[in-house]
Amino acid sequence: MIDADDIGLCCGSLVQADFVGLVEAASGAGFKSISMWPTLFYSALENGYSEADLITILDDNGLRVTELDPYCAWLPVTVDPNDMTATFFSYGEDEFFRMADVLGGSYLNVIEALPSLITPAQRVELLAELCLRAATRGLQVSLEFLPWSPIGNLDQAVALVQAVGQSNFGVNIDLWHHFRSGGTVQQLATLDPHVVTAVQLNDVALEPWSDILEETSLGRELPGAGVGHAASSMEALYSAGVRSTLNVEVFSAELMALPALEAAQQLKQSIRQAAQLVG
Repeated sequence: MIDADDIGLCCGSLVQADFVGLVEAASGAGFKSISMWPTLFYSALENGYSEADLITILDDNGLRVTELDPYCAWLPVTVDPNDMTATFFSYGEDEFFRMADVLGGSYLNVIEALPSLITPAQRVELLAELCLRAATRGLQVSLEFLPWSPIGNLDQAVALVQAVGQSNFGVNIDLWHHFRSGGTVQQLATLDPHVVTAVQLNDVALEPWSDILEETSLGRELPGAGVGHAASSMEALYSAGVRSTLNVEVFSAELMALPALEAAQQLKQSIRQAAQLVG
């Protein structure tokens, strides 16, 4: 059985909040864990908080950090400053490992955000080496596939995990990405649970937007509010034996317009309702 209280909050769901605002809203809505973007962590330090301050803020609010996200700069690319991920390319491996050393964190989430000239063999080598370095800090590494990227669907991501062959490497299944890349609930039900590091819960609208990048950034639905069968997906994953970290991640213009606490409360309510539907 899936306990909604074990489902964490991805910080990107509350882009209107800074580090303190995120922590207070997540805690106020009843979450026990969050993900962390480097922009939030390093902005807090630049604004005068110490590393010890940030740890205290988390502890005082009963929160822990699970996912460190998104690590984009693991492969060489030419970055378009107008790309929605451009900011994240300024944070390298050392910056993410510092976050892990300070805040904890269970896994480092990598994405292949922009096209590169690397070969498949080079991709495997880069990821395997990253996994070895992450292991020295007790970190897992997750790969989040994106429908518009070279690793664009669940099958491709699983194949890459198998090719890399590191025990601390697995897939991060964002349900929005899964269904917008043509994925099905049945695929989730037949997964080898050992290839899954994490799952990001959300939902998809009936009709896809004309611009997929705009939709993924602003048009996601709360779990249960769309046609992506969030509860069925959760049940399929659980029946397959997946017991990995679950987080809710909803990039929504409607949520962004709300106070952070109110948005967090809506997110919490949505996953409670979805979890109740899981048999």
